Order: sequence, then C-alpha cells, then structure tokens
Amino acid sequence: MPKLSIIVTAYNVAAYLGPCLDGIIGQTLEDIEVIVVDDGSTDGTGEIVEAYAKADGRVRAIRLEENTPGGVGPAANAGLAAATGDFIGFADGDDLYDPRMFGRLYDAAVAHDADLAMCRYHLMDDATGELGEPDEGRYWEPYGETTAVAMDAEQRSALLRFIAVPWRKIYRRDLVERVGLRFPEGDFFFEDNPVHWAAVLGARKVVMVPEYLCRHRVARPGQTMETADHRLPQIFAHHDTIRDLLRQAGMEAEHRDDLLLWLATQLAWVSARAEGDVVRGLYDRLVPVVGQYDSDEIARFCASAAPFGTAPLLKALKAEDFSAFEAAVEGRGRATTAGARPGRARGTSVWALGMYHLRHSGVRRTARLTGRFAAERLGLTGRKRTGGEGHAVTQKDVMMGLVVLQREMRELREEVAALRRELVESRAAGTGAPETGGEPRKAEDGDD
Repeated sequence: MPKLSIIVTAYNVAAYLGPCLDGIIGQTLEDIEVIVVDDGSTDGTGEIVEAYAKADGRVRAIRLEENTPGGVGPAANAGLAAATGDFIGFADGDDLYDPRMFGRLYDAAVAHDADLAMCRYHLMDDATGELGEPDEGRYWEPYGETTAVAMDAEQRSALLRFIAVPWRKIYRRDLVERVGLRFPEGDFFFEDNPVHWAAVLGARKVVMVPEYLCRHRVARPGQTMETADHRLPQIFAHHDTIRDLLRQAGMEAEHRDDLLLWLATQLAWVSARAEGDVVRGLYDRLVPVVGQYDSDEIARFCASAAPFGTAPLLKALKAEDFSAFEAAVEGRGRATTAGARPGRARGTSVWALGMYHLRHSGVRRTARLTGRFAAERLGLTGRKRTGGEGHAVTQKDVMMGLVVLQREMRELREEVAALRRELVESRAAGTGAPETGGEPRKAEDGDD
C-alpha cells in the first residue's frame, strides 16, 4: 500500500499533460501511485497517459470511453475507487506541481496526525504565464507557518471560507471512508464545493501549510472557470447538497450563516459574468434557494455580512422581483467592467487570448467555433451539428476564450464611445487637442 495516491483527472489536455505528470512523478515523496483518469479525450491525451504508464510502474491509466456529463465528478470518483494509498490527493491534468508539494503535505499530515492537509497556490495566466493570487489571502493570515488546527465550530467556519479546490489538499483514507467522500455526478460543474464542505465538516484536525506549491492554470480556452454561458447557475445545485451534509452531521444550525455566505459569494462571482438569458436562468435557479431563508435572516445578513455588493441581489431574490434583480446584475456588470474582472488573472489582453486560441486551435477550428458560438448566441441552434473531428458538438466544445473575446470587444466599443464623447465635449469647451487630419495609424504588433 503506497503512502499516497494521486488522482489526475484529464480531458483534452494533451498540450499540458506532460509537464503536469513530470512534476507529479518527480515528487520528492516517491512512495506514491499516480492514477490518471482520461475522461474520454479526443486529442491524444489518452496516448500520453499510456506512455507514462509504460515508463513508470507507479502510474496507472484509467480511460473512460466517452466524456462524462458535467465536470470532473465521474473521473475523480473512478480514481477514488481505484486508490489504495494511506492518503489521497488530486491533480488537474493542466496544472503544474512543485516536486516538493505532496511530500510537504504528507509529512505535515503525519507529523500532526491530521485528516486533511492543504497548501497555497498561484493562479497562472495561460496566455502570458503571469502569476496571480487567488482571493483567499486574508484567510491565510493566521497561518504564517505550518499550523495544525483542531476542529471546532469556529475553526470549521474559518476553513469553509477557503476556495474549495481539491488539488492543493491531501485527505487521510480514514476521512475519505468515514464521510463517504465522493464528487457529485450529474450535468453540472463546480463539484469541488460539496467535497470541500464534506471534508472540513468531517475532519478532526487539519494542517495548514502556507507555501505556494502548485500553479493553477486560468484563462485557458474550454476551461470550466472561464465559462460564461447557461452552465454558470449550475453551481447553485450544490447548495442543497451542502445543506444535506450539514443536516446529516447535525451542524445545520451552527453553520447556516456559513452556507448563506457561500451562497452570496458564489452569487457575486456568477452575477459578474451573467448576461442575456443567463440572468433569467440565474434568477429562476436562485429564487427557491433563497426562499429557504426567512426574511429576517436575509435582512440581517444583507445589513451585516453580504459580500461584494450582493445585498441588492439577495433582497430582489427574496422579494421574487426579477426587474430589481436584473437591474442589480446590470449594475454589478458595469462596476466589474470598470475594474478587474473577478477570477481572471491580471495582464491578459484581448490580443494575447486571441493569439493563444489561434495557436492551439488553428484558423479553421477557430472559425468553426466562432460561427457556432455566434449561432448559439443568436438563437439559431435548431439542429445538432458535428465538428470536423467527427464527434457530436456539445457546449463543452465551445472554447470559452471566444466568450471572453466577445465580451471584451463589446466593452472596448463602449469605452471607445465614451472616450469619443469626452473628446467632443472637451473640444466644445476649447480644451481638446487640435485636429491633425490624415489617415489613422496602422496598428502595431502588440496593440490590443
């Protein structure tokens, strides 16, 4: 039995999987098994997995015949069913892992007899390589060094606020079996949220390792976190799953406010990205969820704890007032445009995203996806299509880099229009620059 099983989930990440697996098989902790689950890839990912399995006896390949609905749930669960290690960790097939990471987590967990160990991570912009901070730095402030935390209601509340990702944690097998740790399976995404709650609620001791030991790739075309379509509201399907976990553990009363905070935090993230019909879908999904809280709870929370300007959204949902909700979403969208968009690493320009997409997809593939995306946005999807690769086109095929580009271009047009109005007004006031005439300058390389 190995000390640690590392479950790597992979779907169409052939361009990234080699460096990911190199970091994992090169871990300073050598007594590991690496279970790589290929979730029905069509880009050569499976062949890469097989090659690593042949080269290193610690690597085991599991290949699902077809891509499963939703996110990583079925693939991660297939890995869990096969894992034999004393501890279990996860990895995304497109991320990068410090060779010390799993050894540091394992040593800390064993030294402190902890059920769960977790470290810090960086966001890595896929187009530029720039590193960014996930929005949880303030939660790490009490843990300036490796710290073991005996769990009680206060400590659970603190840890539940961390970003839910599983791939910077390891879980003791006893915890996995005791809480029946599994990822929800279905036509939805963001399954790591219930897993995080189940682990924190069930853990007796957690050890915090405040080192940055992995790099999570963001702004990658096709990535779940870059989604800006009808799938966004699906995250709220997990509210009731988490509520049921609390009830089963007898902890609903003490962590009800934590669940409401989770709801508001996800609402802030999703509403900043929602537009068009997605806003109505978000509203319809959330009205019955918010309806589980009484008016006094919502009023108290909005007055004292609602994060990121979500109070108007929650109030509109509780009142079942779609017009007010839509206006509040629009207001948040304008505020987000004025600043950095949540969840996106800084420094990613339209030019960088577009060039990356063309480099890795090709002109024909990019053109085909652009046409399909436009048809879907215009409501012209009356029949099933197939892509050039000979498989049925699904929403997963639509690379979300195109959505980013579409939104960026709309916002850019709005900014240019505003600048033109400002220039006209300044000239009317006699403060503008004189007309120069001539042809517009040619765009230089690197212009956005």
